[in-house]
Amino acid sequence: MNETGPPPRPRPAHRPLSDWIARVRTTGPELGAVNDGSERTDARTMRRFTEQAWTRTSAVVTWQGEACRALALRAPDGTTVVELDDFGGPVPVSEAGAALVARLESAWDSLPADPATVAVLRAESPALRYFLLHRVARETHAPPELFHCLPWERVTATADSAAALLRAEAGEAGTGAVPPPAGGLRHWFAPAAAPLAGPLQVLEAGLRSGRPGPWFGREAAHLLSGVLAAETARLPRTARHALAGLADALAAADRALHHSASLAATRLRGTGPVAPVAFRRRLDPDFVLRASSGVPAAHRTEIVEDWPVTTGLTVTAGGLLEIETEIEDDPAPPARRLADGPLFQPVTLRPATDTDASSAPGTRLWMALSAFPGSLYGFLAVPVPGTTFDVDLDGPPLPLLFLDRVPPAELEESLPANERVTLSQWHHMIDGLPQHHPAHAALAAYESGRT
Repeated sequence: MNETGPPPRPRPAHRPLSDWIARVRTTGPELGAVNDGSERTDARTMRRFTEQAWTRTSAVVTWQGEACRALALRAPDGTTVVELDDFGGPVPVSEAGAALVARLESAWDSLPADPATVAVLRAESPALRYFLLHRVARETHAPPELFHCLPWERVTATADSAAALLRAEAGEAGTGAVPPPAGGLRHWFAPAAAPLAGPLQVLEAGLRSGRPGPWFGREAAHLLSGVLAAETARLPRTARHALAGLADALAAADRALHHSASLAATRLRGTGPVAPVAFRRRLDPDFVLRASSGVPAAHRTEIVEDWPVTTGLTVTAGGLLEIETEIEDDPAPPARRLADGPLFQPVTLRPATDTDASSAPGTRLWMALSAFPGSLYGFLAVPVPGTTFDVDLDGPPLPLLFLDRVPPAELEESLPANERVTLSQWHHMIDGLPQHHPAHAALAAYESGRT
């Protein structure tokens, strides 16, 4: 007999959106302690909100000497708690906004995203919009238009400013700086596209201040990676257009970023198919089997080209996949790239699936891009991962300095795969990195494996 146990208890519709709440005292409108004194507890996991049915409402409370209406929950016994923002203040809400949140929570599996719903949400505080959509992104599949209620005008202004600063540096006429938005971007946009806002804000601020030293490659790469991974339908048209303009400016500013930036702009604008531009190819059984049977090399090499990048994919008779990339570089590379140090191109190998290849798990390696006059060059050689697999080289290159948070195993596997980089070249690149950088352990493992 199969014992499956009782079915899981359905989650109550009305639960905290924020991880902090505070009780409304019965003796006055002042608030009690955050999470009843347990600040490190996540209010969203408190048993009290799963063991009884609370009602979504709003409450007028006193905060910093002033009355304000806050998003709240009320228990059957009349206990009322308000939700708090990241600074411990009440999450502001209007009566109409509280009513809409209650309606959305009751329709969690079929959320509306009509213009009227989005308009009501846009009138509410950024904190309320963020907390609501953060839970939406975690728990259900919502229409992408619902995410248009986030304060995207801040992203638009910041992207326009960064693009104008880059174009002004390049000497383009009529490209004066645009004021950045007041208050910054913060984390409001993470439910729709992460990472995006963080690197965008740092990029704009760095360009505006003329920040020296290594930083540009990290922020540009993280921004482009965020755009390439984002569900672009969650971004309204004005934000997509502004980010596409910034991607164009990044492509013009550095040829090492050109491919990823051009692909990002194409995705954002939606003006043409992405596949012909993408450096993502499937090597099928026929391709691999011809290679192992000794057919001439011309039949087992595929060239992928999109100026200024040319990549060759070769499966050898010995069962190796060789990936060779050359980027036609500017004769005078950007000073910012030189400050960032050596670049590494991400190369991801994934088992072939019928779904979106970018969502499938895979193995990521890092190809060292050696700098020569007028070109960047990289070469990897790895065992063929299977009879049918995808090769993805669409991601932007990252400076080695900023590979400090990648899993150490990726670097330990990548060093020997870069067959044409000598041991002395590895020491030249790695010895001066901070001691905590995982490349040191990768180099030690590489050296021990050679002895």
